[in-house]
Amino acid sequence: MKYIFTFFVLTLLSIHSFSQTWADDAAEVIYNKCTSCHHTGGIAPFSLMTYNDAYTNRIQMLGSVAGDGMPPWTADTNYQKYSHERFLSANEKSTLINWLNSGAQSGNLSNAPSPPAYNSGQLIPTTPDLVLKMDTYRSKASSTTDDYSCFVIPSGLLSNKKIKAIEVVPGNSSIVHHCLVYKVPSGSYSTDTSGFCGGPTSSSDQMIAGYTPGASPTVFPSDNNFKSGVTLSPNNDILFAMHYPAGSAGLTDSTKVNFYFYPDNVSGLREITAAPLISKWNFCIDSGAIDTISNTYPPSGALTADYSVLSVFPHMHLIGQSIESYAVDGANDTIPFIKIPIWDFDWQDFYFFERILKVPSGSVIHGSGVYNNKPGANPHFPNPNPVRVCSGFNTTDEMFLIYYHFMQYQAGDENINTDSLNKLWLDSMYNLVSIEEQYANSLFNIEVYPNPTTSQANITYDLKKLSNVVAIIYDNQGRFIKRLYRGKQTQGKHLLNWNGDNEQGEQVRKGIYHCSMLIDGVPVHKTIQYLGR
Repeated sequence: MKYIFTFFVLTLLSIHSFSQTWADDAAEVIYNKCTSCHHTGGIAPFSLMTYNDAYTNRIQMLGSVAGDGMPPWTADTNYQKYSHERFLSANEKSTLINWLNSGAQSGNLSNAPSPPAYNSGQLIPTTPDLVLKMDTYRSKASSTTDDYSCFVIPSGLLSNKKIKAIEVVPGNSSIVHHCLVYKVPSGSYSTDTSGFCGGPTSSSDQMIAGYTPGASPTVFPSDNNFKSGVTLSPNNDILFAMHYPAGSAGLTDSTKVNFYFYPDNVSGLREITAAPLISKWNFCIDSGAIDTISNTYPPSGALTADYSVLSVFPHMHLIGQSIESYAVDGANDTIPFIKIPIWDFDWQDFYFFERILKVPSGSVIHGSGVYNNKPGANPHFPNPNPVRVCSGFNTTDEMFLIYYHFMQYQAGDENINTDSLNKLWLDSMYNLVSIEEQYANSLFNIEVYPNPTTSQANITYDLKKLSNVVAIIYDNQGRFIKRLYRGKQTQGKHLLNWNGDNEQGEQVRKGIYHCSMLIDGVPVHKTIQYLGR
């Protein structure tokens, strides 16, 4: 019996020694994939920035991760590749589930990775050319129902302007679930705070940008060889379609949209159009039915010119189950745009392709959506009893729309990496010396040289005593790039090097990166401008 007991204890110790911990395993995944929403001031209902935060919310985390509910990413990335993809890899999912199932142990917190820094306000740190702001609004959402409201603001322009970038800045990021920005003809809509306004529906209305938690500003691609954008005229109003989630009743918001224009004398601008090329109206889904709605563009025939497609934005309402869009060219080859196998009305987004897609003359664009009107079969079914649901303007009606950002094709468009160009423009606007960095310099004498760098960045710092040190490179969206060091270091001056590579040894793109350090539990950050690629 004694030997059996000893074997049992040794087995438990073995399991315990190999179980995953916050410090060594879980924190890195959570910082990389969860905290863009789950930080103080973020849209998520709780923060996951510390071990105590995560431990307190471990039960909710396990259900969301195991059930693929978080992070919210609905597009099939085996079908098409997009910028800013957010989903857990099989290894990341396994890491979190194993950590949570083994007791969510802390491990040695001194070895935990340093957390990314977040800015809950304006991300483009320069003065916008035009700011449109909605009046302060008090959410009418109840404890169980959401509030969908639309706010219309005249552009106030005296002449046409070419939009380079658009940033939605939530007035209260803890309650703004999404904001869709439309360019509409002046006087065509008025503000609607009924709680059931999902946005405009006319083909003359253009959805030009959007905001969801963790999203980057909309930046239209440009470099020395070409410039693209959207024209905004004095005859346009801007419509904000806002979503405030259940539980936000009584809380206020005053979201604004910042517009950044090209110089008036810019020439050769490629005009981008945003339009719902795929749509269908006057349809109904009978109670208890599952039905498919589909359409093609052009309505008859095929495209008569080559086009470059930058993004896709599918739109359904509450009984939508799945949606798909693709093009078929004249050679009968398929050009995939998007496939969402499980539609979630609460998480809509512009899906910008990693590279611009060429859709040649002779192609036909296809779209289809499946609607499930069976109670109990659809997790988003809004009605306790079966009712017939028809197309309409209210959230409890239905829609079938697929928007695209597109422009006339020019040779070489398909080689343009939009993510890289957009990131380069955004990063070039950031001030390289922040208050946080000044504090870090004074405390640990941190220096980065050369900065900017085209190859290697050297990071030096002074330790006053034997210290636990963790150093990680993050990008400007808080995504993990590479761990530079984790362990103990002696008193004195130390040097770390970063060669512009990620954890897999691949070179990163040009842009702004952050060396985030945790020195004896004190988080400090240093910005690096990398110009090597």
